[in-house]
Amino acid sequence: MLAKILSIVNLAVVLLVLLFLVLFSGWLFQFFVYRKPQVNPYSLLVVGVDAVIQGTRRADVIMIALVDHEERKIVISNVPRDLLVGDSKINAIYARSQIPGLKQTLSKLLDIDFNGAVIVDYAAFKYLGDELGPVDIYVKEPMKYSDSAQKLYIDFQPGVYQMRGDELLAYIRYRKDAMGDLARIERQKEVLMKLLENAKNVSFQKLLSIFNNLQKNIDLRVSTGELMYLFSRLRKGFSIEFLPFPYVVNENGDVILDEKKLQTYRQTLKEMKVQQVTSAPRVILMNATPDKTRTFLEKQMNLWGKVGIEPSLIVWEDLGLSFTENSVLVLNAGMKEGLEKLLNNVYPDRKFTFIFVNSDPNALKTYFDLVDRLSKNRIYPRFPIDALVVVR
Repeated sequence: MLAKILSIVNLAVVLLVLLFLVLFSGWLFQFFVYRKPQVNPYSLLVVGVDAVIQGTRRADVIMIALVDHEERKIVISNVPRDLLVGDSKINAIYARSQIPGLKQTLSKLLDIDFNGAVIVDYAAFKYLGDELGPVDIYVKEPMKYSDSAQKLYIDFQPGVYQMRGDELLAYIRYRKDAMGDLARIERQKEVLMKLLENAKNVSFQKLLSIFNNLQKNIDLRVSTGELMYLFSRLRKGFSIEFLPFPYVVNENGDVILDEKKLQTYRQTLKEMKVQQVTSAPRVILMNATPDKTRTFLEKQMNLWGKVGIEPSLIVWEDLGLSFTENSVLVLNAGMKEGLEKLLNNVYPDRKFTFIFVNSDPNALKTYFDLVDRLSKNRIYPRFPIDALVVVR
């Protein structure tokens, strides 16, 4: 009997020891993996680098990321890679003096102290796209470009794609459209938001595995414990805002700092309070009325002029449109309310049917048909746009 009691006691002791070891090892794991930063917000300089060309590797993407880990808020600002600072472009400064020189330049320029830096190889982004993808991407116009030196080959026709690593990488690197780097920055925002959204649904164990694999293509100039703490906080939910960098293009075509907006930008970085600017919807107005003359153009310009907004393009020519009602093909669903308000002001006596291109295959087909009609008539709109408005 005594032997049985002793065996039970021994078993209980063993179980308690095992339990203690499990709890203690878990505590040790968190102690070493998590480390709360001493500063808030936490400022990161993020640099995406391209391939080595002629012995140099330039920064293809330069991003400032501020993380308020108490309020779970992120503010991101993209620095144009062609920004002229003194006699050099900002990405050339990185090529010469790497992270120390880039940090020093931006710190002096923007009055910001960086708590860490992350250098990301494009192989790391490809890996992230594979692990957190696919994401739905809507390509609005043909994208075709090749650069054998960078092993960059891009060929997308308009349509909806489910993109992972290689395709996502090509999508965000394309910069040969009319908007150049501006459009590329917008695509980077789009992909970043979608990957972050997918990351919310990934287990912590998988995030840890992703992080371990990423280290092969990431140069972390930051405490691993602090970075993991930030990840753990943000997985519980966060808000993200994008702060436009203050730059202008001068008469020589150089991208330079906009001194008039610099002080406001610096203050916004310090306070992390981004003012939400409501921009007017960008629309192409198309003629489906019986009047196929310039009279249509004059009438529309007068109507839109009364509200102080101009469409990106007014197509008065006869394209053979067979619409039976006033219609709006919406490409940017986030602008729906703005479009409704705008059209109510311009056309108070008309009703419009809203058709969402991204969620309706028939609408997508109609959109491509309209773009094709424009092209065949040698009418080339400037993208991106938020909607095609067809007036009956």
